[in-house]
Amino acid sequence: MLKTISKWFLVIFAFLILVTITFLMWYKSAINSTYGFDTELVDHTAFATPMKLTAITKTNVLSPDGQTMLPNRTVIVDDGKILSVIANGTVPTNAEVIDGNGKYVIPGLVDSHMHIHKSPNDLLLYVANGVTHIRDLGGFEENLQLRDEIEQGRVGPKMFVSSPPINTKDFIEGTLFEFFTFHKTARNVEQAEEMVKEFIEQGYDAIKTYHLDMPSYRAVNKLAADQGTPTVGHFPLTFELSELKITQQRELAHIEEIVTVLIREFGSINKNGSDAFYAHVEARSDEIIDDILAKDITVNSVLLYMENIHDQFSDLESKLKSVPVEYVNPALVEGTKLIPGYKVGWLPGYNQFEAVNAPSTKDYKEYDIYWTAREKAHHILLKSMIERKVKIVAGSDSGGFLVVPGFALHKEIRSLNLGGMSPAQTLATATRNPAELMNSNAGIVEAGKRADLVLLNKNPLVNIENTRSIDTVILNGRVFGRAKLDAMLEAVKQANNNSRKVNIDKYL
Repeated sequence: MLKTISKWFLVIFAFLILVTITFLMWYKSAINSTYGFDTELVDHTAFATPMKLTAITKTNVLSPDGQTMLPNRTVIVDDGKILSVIANGTVPTNAEVIDGNGKYVIPGLVDSHMHIHKSPNDLLLYVANGVTHIRDLGGFEENLQLRDEIEQGRVGPKMFVSSPPINTKDFIEGTLFEFFTFHKTARNVEQAEEMVKEFIEQGYDAIKTYHLDMPSYRAVNKLAADQGTPTVGHFPLTFELSELKITQQRELAHIEEIVTVLIREFGSINKNGSDAFYAHVEARSDEIIDDILAKDITVNSVLLYMENIHDQFSDLESKLKSVPVEYVNPALVEGTKLIPGYKVGWLPGYNQFEAVNAPSTKDYKEYDIYWTAREKAHHILLKSMIERKVKIVAGSDSGGFLVVPGFALHKEIRSLNLGGMSPAQTLATATRNPAELMNSNAGIVEAGKRADLVLLNKNPLVNIENTRSIDTVILNGRVFGRAKLDAMLEAVKQANNNSRKVNIDKYL
């Protein structure tokens, strides 16, 4: 009898193990699919373009200080570099000539916070939108290979790749969290430091911090600084803003990092009132910015993502119609219900921000007040940062909810402009500022700089939305005219359509 019970116990145990393994494999596959692993790949070699000696003639060029357009310039590029920018310059006899009359040359744009995930088709979306440099803060290891392929000539923006985000969790929670996400888990300071060393050795451009405990957070920042590698990312869940006085973190991944701590300081917005919360944010902003300036910290904006949250909550159907969802990895749009209570996607039924998650009128009002207040706090801080000249770089957090790769950067800089920046200041957040942050020899149109340029049909210093009026993109000396840029967009859209399982015509 005992042997029979033992036998059945082993059979049941083995069955449960098999079910668990099967579920975990399915779950991991579902995550990879949602991030774009199963989406049809565009043949990027169809858009390969050689470097050529090229001259843009009779054009207007953004001045090195970014404040004015210099008229009647001839820009000569060759071998990936800007050779000269001269008034009424002479054109070499063997140069390919682009007539820039009535057009405007600006540096190639930089999205300082984005996520490729497992969707390399997005690289073409960035190029087609004039984005010639991206900073991937997601940390997928395969993006190191993408970065190298682009350096060797693959069509795509120059890539800056951060490490996987580092968390601190206990053994059981950490093991599960690491399996279910692309994050890495350290269970103590020593493990966190080992991860930093490993990531630097692997060649990551920065260390991404996530929800570390305070000792690990400090240790990671110190070790990375000692190794000459920047850190970027989130604050620990127990972070106090007084830590800004001593932190060695040199870049914040979002303005939201500060807002989150201010909400924790303040308490319930619904109980204590939105106006009182805004007063708290304003009262704290000067000291916070004093510390940011003293420690020379750069802040990623990520306004669009936050503005999108309230829009998705209040009217998801209308919001979906306002973004070009046809260019987004379809699995991400369509969504996946991975486990009860946890869903990922953009469409109704899968979107975690939609109002259906507030089942009662009382819940709806409370969420509405919360998301409205959180968004306004960003703009209060932004205004103070602009006034005090905090270093801000435009980051879209593309790959996130309703943030479309490439297209989103133009919306992000529009949000910065509406938030109080002049067009010149706004343009700097996506050109000169990130170039200085990365020491990338770009971001300015002058001789000796990398030949990353965008030729526009309209002047962005008059209206920042004119950054969308793209005629030609020059990427590391390779010229992509409007016809080729349109072909890139069409190829991505077609690949998405071939992979689509849900009809999205109502949103187009």
